[in-house]
Order: sequence, then C-alpha cells, then structure tokens
Amino acid sequence: MLNLTDSQKKDFMKKAAFIADNASCNYKVGCVGVIKDSNIQLSDEAKSDEFVKQKNGFIYVKSWNQTLKGEIYCQAFDENGKRLCVREVENLKGRDFQKVCSSHAEIGLIAKCAKYGIPTRGMVMFITNSPCIICSRAIVQAGFSAVYFMAKHTSTEGFKILKANNILIEQLSDIFDD
Repeated sequence: MLNLTDSQKKDFMKKAAFIADNASCNYKVGCVGVIKDSNIQLSDEAKSDEFVKQKNGFIYVKSWNQTLKGEIYCQAFDENGKRLCVREVENLKGRDFQKVCSSHAEIGLIAKCAKYGIPTRGMVMFITNSPCIICSRAIVQAGFSAVYFMAKHTSTEGFKILKANNILIEQLSDIFDD
C-alpha cells in the first residue's frame, strides 16, 4: 500500500473537496486517486487533461459526480436555474439505482484511469463521501488498496465489501483543522 504522511492525506483530501464543486449532479462529490509514480509514461491525452497530474513522485487523477449527456433524469431546472434532482424530488434515499442519474465520482475515476492507461492496482482513493455499494464493488475489482473519505454515504453497506477484500477504509473528517 502507498505510504502517505498525515499531511499528504489531508492535502489529497482537500483536492477531492475542492474538485467536488465541478459536479454537475446536485450531490457534490469529489474524488482523487493517487498512485506512486514508478516511471509511468502518461499518454499525450492524459498529459493534456488538467485533472491528471504527475508531480512530486505521484500520479493523481481527479473526478467528480457527473450527469452525462443523454441522461433522462435530472435534466430539468428550477426557476433559479438549479438542476432538479430526481432523488430529492422523489425522496429516493439510495433506492432505485436505475434513477441515479450521475456517474459517481469513483466510477468516473476508474474510467478515466482505464481511458489513459493509468494503473489502479494499489491506488489510494480520497473521496468526499464514502462509496456506495456499487462503487465499492468497482473499487475492489479495480485493485485499490485504500479509501479515505470525509463524510458517510447514506448507506455504509459498501464498507463490508471493502473490508472483506482487505481494502483499508478510513474517515478523515478533520482535514481543514490546523
């Protein structure tokens, strides 16, 4: 597993918190995947992505919740221009996954790594909300070694899967305290 200092963990979690503002979904979730740079050659496409960095001995990739073109949910806006969320309108509280209209930040991160050829085996994830059960499954399959989060998702079912697969999961809630 990647050994990071407490200061580095706070720094990467802050990056996740700040990138959450990019979310097109009303649920502002940000995510950063970090892996040791062991002479990984990034493609030109990855180098041109402002949310992929190769710096200080690490490669890190940023992602956030996104409502994708062609989604049938969450395409309407209220009178103030705020996107209407089907989960809020229908009070879903984690039910009816087919109506979850966004690509979760974790899935976006894994997809971006796949697209650019960045390895996820041994990668560490920093995310503003703990992963849902579906994202937890993807994290296991992608080979992440640890997940650090700020706040708990409405369901902590994903914790069982992560722990059963020897993936460290830890809450870092005091990142802005110094």
